[in-house]
Amino acid sequence: MNAEPIIDARGVRTHFGGVEVLRGVDLAVGRGEVLAIVGASGSGKTTLLRAFNYLTPFTHGEVHIAGHRLKPGMSERADAGLLRRVRTRVGMVFQHFHLFPHLTALRNVTEAPQRVLGLASAHAQARAHALLERVGLAAHVHAYPQTLSGGQQQRVAIARALAMEPDVLLLDEPTSALDPRLVGEVLAVIADLAAGGQTMVIVTHEIAFARRVAHRVVVFDAGLIVECGTPAEVLERPRMAATRSLLAMD
Repeated sequence: MNAEPIIDARGVRTHFGGVEVLRGVDLAVGRGEVLAIVGASGSGKTTLLRAFNYLTPFTHGEVHIAGHRLKPGMSERADAGLLRRVRTRVGMVFQHFHLFPHLTALRNVTEAPQRVLGLASAHAQARAHALLERVGLAAHVHAYPQTLSGGQQQRVAIARALAMEPDVLLLDEPTSALDPRLVGEVLAVIADLAAGGQTMVIVTHEIAFARRVAHRVVVFDAGLIVECGTPAEVLERPRMAATRSLLAMD
């Protein structure tokens, strides 16, 4: 897409022990773009996503995101202010929800806007009610996480991330922990966000979903981007062996 980049990663490398997990990744994401990252398990997809907001530090390169620059050697203590500003503007939806079990759906969604953004309670609650309605949970605002299905909990997690009105939303395998029967309800919410212009980077194994909602698809293999293009280019006419193997075309 020809849009102003909201994420611009340049030469990003990181390693765990002696294994280099990201081997020099360059990737830009435009405002309003939906980018799907696909690849085999262990290829580095989630590590890159977490590097975008420095949940996983990187050893080389840099990431410009939401107007801020992340670089190697930063720490949660010394760079707390910058990292807080980044994470305020960059929402994250995890595989396993990470909801506060002692708070209702409504309180899970209002907590960060009140504590981090300083929103008045009435304003935060109005925003939360609107978001929970948007994700189809208007009837469950006072429910606790343990009383909700996995799909409902993930939709609360998405509403919670959106409550911060992020510039970009990062989603790490948002359906991988769900019963197959519940996948569709979460994908429908994400598709609605995509149609509304929300910038998103989605790590997913749902190839059909990536084909339907993404503007671009990136294929990861062994810590590198091996293919990038439109869903039609990458998923219907793949050039690389790794992509063909992922799609079981070989």
